[in-house]
Amino acid sequence: MSLSSYDIIYLLSNIFGTYVIFRFMRVFFDRKGTDKTREFFSYLLYFAIIGTVFIVFNTPILNLMSNIVLFFLLTLNYKAKYKRRIIAVICIYAILISVEAFTIILLDILKINDISRGLDLELVLSHLFSKIFSYIAVLALSNFKKLKQKINITPLHWFAIFIIPMSTLAATAVFMLKREQIKNLEMFLSVAFLFIVNIFIFYLYDTLLASYEEKMERNLLRLQNNAYVKQLDIIKQFRKNQSIFGHDIKHHLSILQALIKRGNNIEALDYLEDIFDAVENCYEYVETGNIEIDSIVNYKIQTAKNSGIEVDFKVRIPDKLNIHTYDIVTIIRNLFDNAINATMNLEDDRKIDININFDRNVLYININNPFTGELLYENGNLKSVHSKDDEEHGFGLESVKKSVEKYNGMIDINHEKNIFKVSILIYNS
Repeated sequence: MSLSSYDIIYLLSNIFGTYVIFRFMRVFFDRKGTDKTREFFSYLLYFAIIGTVFIVFNTPILNLMSNIVLFFLLTLNYKAKYKRRIIAVICIYAILISVEAFTIILLDILKINDISRGLDLELVLSHLFSKIFSYIAVLALSNFKKLKQKINITPLHWFAIFIIPMSTLAATAVFMLKREQIKNLEMFLSVAFLFIVNIFIFYLYDTLLASYEEKMERNLLRLQNNAYVKQLDIIKQFRKNQSIFGHDIKHHLSILQALIKRGNNIEALDYLEDIFDAVENCYEYVETGNIEIDSIVNYKIQTAKNSGIEVDFKVRIPDKLNIHTYDIVTIIRNLFDNAINATMNLEDDRKIDININFDRNVLYININNPFTGELLYENGNLKSVHSKDDEEHGFGLESVKKSVEKYNGMIDINHEKNIFKVSILIYNS
């Protein structure tokens, strides 16, 4: 069976079309943990089956059914619930159908029928245009997904996702319209080259962006680790002071007794004040048996009290959790620091409410504090608790969100009048 020019163009462009489907899948699914080899061969198989069905049967209903079934099978490469897979297949196919309808309308408006010398050219252009427009659609969706993940997208990149594919489209149209002056082989190679260039340009951009994100993640992790190590050193010293004071209490009482017996009441009072200071600096407010959480909460409560801030706390958790210590400390430390910094700016009502509770294998963390100033939002997401220190607060909240997301948890940030509220849910999986 000999292939027509349209069949060859279809197969060449469908290589590009398969890549577009891959990009759509990346929009709807996370590739972490995906078997890359199996994924590659599954898309290769998709290309082979779709091409065979089209060339051998070329029946619209069969093309439709085969695409839908194969789309769903491609989703099996990724970890997701079946509901999400079905929604993804419906959305992808709806977008592709909409693009094809738009392409037909556009070609009709441009009067392609009048300048084409036969139905073959019109079909070829319709197919190529739909592939390019689908590519633009998936690039735009990818950018919107990056924005949702708070990845900065420059205006130049927004411009590039339209101008580069559209330039390819224009060049392809010229090749098609001048096909009588160009040999078929040259035309096919030129069209294939244009599509390949598009893939590599945006693949290179994605690779560079991923590299930049990885670098930022490493820097963030390094800063967090440094803060975490410093925090643990302080907590260890805090607990050491507790132990030392507990060990020396009998000695302190003996000295007080001796001073009082000798009538040195002023010295006894001074010594007693020193004891009270030591007790205040090593007081253990929370004692659940979970050393890491007890230590960080006790330390932060004491830090708040030293700043003249009242803390109303309730902590009810088991002594062991399946949540990494690093993440727990990151969440509590950043939330407490933000609350303390915001409350310190107030002249009155300097109070923080914190509730850490464990129920039905779920850890709940709620912290409320008054604030003054503005809440700054960027792309619908809170960037700063108050105007004085927006970068630090934004950084802290981002660290909290990353730790919560590791456990598929949820975080809700809102405010009522002058009360700032953060609620966190983490599954103890």
